[in-house]
Amino acid sequence: MLNLPRWQTIVIIAITVLSGLFALPNLLPASALDVLPGWYAQSRINLGLDLRGGAHFLLEVDLRSVLNERLTNLSDSVRADLRKQQVGFKDVNVEAGRAVVVTLRDEAQRAKAIEGIRALDPSLAVSGAGDTIRIAYSEQELFRRKREVIDQSIEILRRRVDETGTIEPTIVRQGDERILLQVPGIKDTSDLKRKINQTAKLAFHLVNEDVAAAGQNIPAALPPTTYLVPTREGMQDLRRANPTAFEEIQSANPRLTPEQICRRYQPQCLPVLKRVVVGGEDLDDSRATFEQQQGGRPIISFTFNSVGGRAFCAATRANIGKRLAIQLDGEIISAPVVQSAICGGSGIITGSFTTQQTQEQALLLRSGALPATLTIIEERTVGADLGADAIRAGTIAALLGTALVAVFMLVAYGPVFGGFANLAMLVNLLMVFAGMSILGASLTLPGIAGLVLTVGMAVDSNVLIYERVREEKALGRSAFSSIATGYERAMSAIIDANLTTLIAAVLLFGFGSGPIRGFATTLSLGLLTSMFSSTIFTRMVLSVWVRWRRPTELVI
Repeated sequence: MLNLPRWQTIVIIAITVLSGLFALPNLLPASALDVLPGWYAQSRINLGLDLRGGAHFLLEVDLRSVLNERLTNLSDSVRADLRKQQVGFKDVNVEAGRAVVVTLRDEAQRAKAIEGIRALDPSLAVSGAGDTIRIAYSEQELFRRKREVIDQSIEILRRRVDETGTIEPTIVRQGDERILLQVPGIKDTSDLKRKINQTAKLAFHLVNEDVAAAGQNIPAALPPTTYLVPTREGMQDLRRANPTAFEEIQSANPRLTPEQICRRYQPQCLPVLKRVVVGGEDLDDSRATFEQQQGGRPIISFTFNSVGGRAFCAATRANIGKRLAIQLDGEIISAPVVQSAICGGSGIITGSFTTQQTQEQALLLRSGALPATLTIIEERTVGADLGADAIRAGTIAALLGTALVAVFMLVAYGPVFGGFANLAMLVNLLMVFAGMSILGASLTLPGIAGLVLTVGMAVDSNVLIYERVREEKALGRSAFSSIATGYERAMSAIIDANLTTLIAAVLLFGFGSGPIRGFATTLSLGLLTSMFSSTIFTRMVLSVWVRWRRPTELVI
């Protein structure tokens, strides 16, 4: 078992050398990295929030508004279905956050109405008494939809943050309605907060021309299929004329609906039909560009997928001569008149944009719309100085721990076997650094603790092997036989010990978050690399040493 074929020796040496090469950028000063190729110099371990500094946000997801929106859409569907079945009704109302209530004209049609409503969505809980029908989502469906909204919000946040160039953001669920966002290396959080605060919900609605004809004299009672939405120009005028009112709108919690803004502050608004002609979910791509005419003003070009392209083509063909309002985040940014059918699957969005605004909006649209509004309820900034102190303390602890372990191995097992164990420990550290660099993993303060732990794990296997070698030597075996038998008999215990610890580390990584995952990452890599360094690398080194020195007696 001790003698290795030449090809195995070459492979072990090659792995060790490559590990050193990939780990080297992490050990060199910044001045030395400048002369290295860019792709090689950038293959370094990322520092987490606690070491590098950065931003920490706790976000609350407005699930209630999502439910209200779905109930509003459901009420429109119910209204259309009842008309289709020729079931007379007095009213269809939405109880905010609860249910849709239908009041029938004839109680005798209740069974027919309930049957049709249940066919719309099997997950609906429909009940009725007298001339009233109550429609709500079941508890199981509400729970499923809440998880769906949270998961979708996390995914879209990840796309937005990743496109900013930041490295390894931590975005995890926190409780039932909250999301934890940590972005290392960021100093100015204003840009990030803009991306958080905007849902980037794009929708195309037809303008209700009958109501719009009244101008600013909009009636108090609108048709149930119509609601008011402020225009972007109207909101800009309100900001200039009444900054206090504008700040009230921005800081309102819960956030005001577009119609509430129109009724309360009376900016320029347009009445639009609730039915969405085409939604932002059908967008395939969006880019910031400049219009060839009109002085090269900044615009947003967009492309629909096949489904959205067909829907947009059909909608524009059927509504030539009517205004199509483009609504983005509760504001109408444009309401052009449809001149002809638009069937190319692409279009542009114009408005009073700056170049920076078009770039930001294009990014948000490309990343996808948030299904719900996110509110920042906790914000912290970790300074780089604090991270530097943590790095310094962690480095001292790691070096001190490594030095003490090295001294112990030299004293306990002599300069030869102790020296080989220490060499394996250094190889293990290099392999951990190389693995984290290749994977692009982040090193956190708990990760440093996991790194120190792997130092002990790296020599633990050597301790098991050397004690077996001592036992074989005590039995009077030769040097070569003692070493070979020691490795053979210790392998099962080493594999079992490392495997059980690795299972725990994998579970920590899978179910943990933030610092816990950082600890699990370094521990998992350390366990895998220690198996290589302590059992394979040291065996190769001892094999070479035995063939070279041919010892008759072991000093161990």
